[in-house]
Amino acid sequence: MTDVDRQALLELLKASLFGAEPSFPDGVDWDAVRQEAQAQTVIALAAPFVPAEEQPKWQERVQQNTAHFMRVLYEQSELVKLLTAHDFSFIILKGSAAAVYYPVPSRRTMGDIDFLVQPERYEEARILLEENGYRFISDHDSDRDYEYYKGGVSIEIHRRYSDRDWDFEDVVLDGMARPRTRELCGRRFPSLDDAVNGLVLLDHVRHHLRGGLGIRQIIDWMMFVHSVLDDAFWEQSFAPLARQTGLDRLAIVMTQMCRLKLGLPDRITWCDGADDATALELFEYVMNLGNFGCKVPDVYRPMEWVSMEYQELGLFRFLQSNGLATWKAAKKYAFLRPFAWLYQIFRFIGKGFSALLHGTKLRKDLSDGSQKADFNERLGIVRNKN
Repeated sequence: MTDVDRQALLELLKASLFGAEPSFPDGVDWDAVRQEAQAQTVIALAAPFVPAEEQPKWQERVQQNTAHFMRVLYEQSELVKLLTAHDFSFIILKGSAAAVYYPVPSRRTMGDIDFLVQPERYEEARILLEENGYRFISDHDSDRDYEYYKGGVSIEIHRRYSDRDWDFEDVVLDGMARPRTRELCGRRFPSLDDAVNGLVLLDHVRHHLRGGLGIRQIIDWMMFVHSVLDDAFWEQSFAPLARQTGLDRLAIVMTQMCRLKLGLPDRITWCDGADDATALELFEYVMNLGNFGCKVPDVYRPMEWVSMEYQELGLFRFLQSNGLATWKAAKKYAFLRPFAWLYQIFRFIGKGFSALLHGTKLRKDLSDGSQKADFNERLGIVRNKN
């Protein structure tokens, strides 16, 4: 994508989100802009301010986006009714809980419905779903969440929200104990309060930084900042949580990136200390990936990932952590778990013979992994080695 086309997309987003008058450069390839908007899942956000002669090419995708938005809201409302009728404590995560901060929520592209249910009733909730027409799809090879499908919508029921390697589940569960009812297009649903809800949106960015971060996740965070996170709310409510979870530096850098590139207009001072170079590097990273890494499907290459993870965690913890994640027998039998590091050694030996056949690519992957580890450290999202 050329700089001219990129600037045109940014002008469309600024106009849609903040009411700025778009100023398009000369020589825009509107087909390229449309393709980029689709790759970043922001086509419905960008479309309203596309030149009139280009509108017909955008409208089919926009209509599909709107139809799916309404389908998600309907299925979410049915889910809320079902769980409420059976006295479950639960909250909706991301999705609708992010869209509420948008000036026109229906322009946010919706994915699946994520919800967290009280852990002690998790299996009971799964049975309830299956008894009411929700079709099981996958356990994602973990006990963290299960995916179901109904009415053209994917629904993920979470036993826990946070990653075990970046654990702030106590904060989320505390928030679930005092839910806030929100309303979107006339449909009500339980959510977290603003501070914890924003923390989840921030952590969602952190999670996808390891391979699939797109503009949509960035905009979710930016609209939360625009709606809620002024200097007073930062100091009194959000900063303590961000520091507690180790996400404060990411919040600061990402918000500065939104000011520099996405037109965030708010007069806030809490992100003034951000390093502009890192903020701009983050923007380039997002633009090069696309939503969930769709623009570069092999960007999260195995040896690049190994290099990055090893440098962040240290050798033993790296082997043990990834052995637990990949060894199915250890997930089933607790007595095997202390030996996960050994399993992972043999697993990498097997993969190593294949990697050696691609020596030049392997060296580049290792180098790229080292650079990514440094980048993650500057963003403050390197996991503690201790």
